Amino acid sequence: MSIRIKSGILLCIITAFCLFAPFSACAEEAEHKTVRVGWYESPFNFTDQFGRRSGYAYDYQQKISACTSWEYEYVEGSRPELLEMLQNGEIDLLSDVSYTEERASKMLFSSLPMGDEIYYIYASDGNSELRPGDYMALDGKKVGVNKNSIQEQLCLDWEKKNGIHSNVIEISDSQETAVQMLTDGEIDALVTIDAYGESGIYIPIFKI
Repeated sequence: MSIRIKSGILLCIITAFCLFAPFSACAEEAEHKTVRVGWYESPFNFTDQFGRRSGYAYDYQQKISACTSWEYEYVEGSRPELLEMLQNGEIDLLSDVSYTEERASKMLFSSLPMGDEIYYIYASDGNSELRPGDYMALDGKKVGVNKNSIQEQLCLDWEKKNGIHSNVIEISDSQETAVQMLTDGEIDALVTIDAYGESGIYIPIFKI
């Protein structure tokens, strides 16, 4: 084998080492990376009676873990609590966070959306005052929204468009607590996504 060929082979080996060595180091580092993930019970994240996690967001995160070798440490709380923890750097990852320019100045968003959401105003199934189509019946009523969520501004914009002035109540607790407040009459209506709603308990009346 000539010196020229040997030199060419050696150059290829050195080039390959320089190209792939950093990626190997990154892969090795990724294997030991623990990511703190916010967990709240919802249609996207839920735990069965055996403690097994599942749901759209959970599966989405598992796909990411398969590509990155991240290990997840789940941190439980209400959605408003977890959103605040994300902004404060107390957790690293949270699903189902709607994009706004203000939020983008405080946190990183994926380049592709996780999905699309449609928001509704829900009322208790037994509430005879609030019915679909009768916007003005909401005037002066107590409407619950998740604290620090995009829902509040969406609700206010919708009300302004329709000439309605309700009493918007910020809720920091879990979705279950918010629904209980609705069924107990502590609030008259609740703003949330279309994934929620249960026949016989609370129903969507206005799409916002």
